[in-house]
Amino acid sequence: MHLALALIGFVAVGLALGLLGGGGSILAVPVLVHLLGIAPNVAVPMSLPIVGSAAAAGAIARWRAGQLRLRTTTPFALITIVASYTAARLGHEIPGRPRMILFGLTMFAAAFAMWRRASRMGPVEAPAQKRSVAQMIPAAVAVGTLTGIVGVGGGFLIVPALTGVLGLAMAEATATSLAVIALNTVAAGWGFVGHVTIDPRLTAIVIAAALAGMAIGTRLAPRVPAKALTRAFAVLLIVLAIFMVGKELR
Repeated sequence: MHLALALIGFVAVGLALGLLGGGGSILAVPVLVHLLGIAPNVAVPMSLPIVGSAAAAGAIARWRAGQLRLRTTTPFALITIVASYTAARLGHEIPGRPRMILFGLTMFAAAFAMWRRASRMGPVEAPAQKRSVAQMIPAAVAVGTLTGIVGVGGGFLIVPALTGVLGLAMAEATATSLAVIALNTVAAGWGFVGHVTIDPRLTAIVIAAALAGMAIGTRLAPRVPAKALTRAFAVLLIVLAIFMVGKELR
């Protein structure tokens, strides 16, 4: 029963990534911990290939549609890769409870960022103004650090950085965010090598569920109102964050 619910949860992970270019990865660790009973210190590295596979599949689909702008965002991607590997390498011994509390706080931050992003969406996409590339460094470091420590892809930070700093259109930012997430999770996963052992069979099963969700989300993305969806997802994150932090503090 728990495995069936977990598979539904990972379909939702892929679905959210396909629709929003981020956010779905933040559901992966709670599903592994609370539905499959996996310890947080194993759930975080286990979530990385799951999220990375779904993000890579989505990025390839968006690349075929001509939306990927990875060359434009190479500096951003390189910073996140270095930060995620370093954070995973240095932070693998963080105890489960502090890690999960930090994860819950990250969910609150993600919900706030996504609600704010939804508030800026209009019926017609306003042209973004390009700013200095140096302004994206804090966001890139934050994204990589969060990926390495708590396993989130960081799309809730990547998309605003790509639109607000690099001037990408929303469709391009969403597509490119998936590519950055995929690269990020590979780097963070490499940082955990030698420190954690994960179940390859279970990982493969949930990867398949996430890929199914990604395929659905990629097809639905042009048809679903992004503003309402982003706000609904932000509310879901707040509810999950309250549950997770409350459970860890009890």
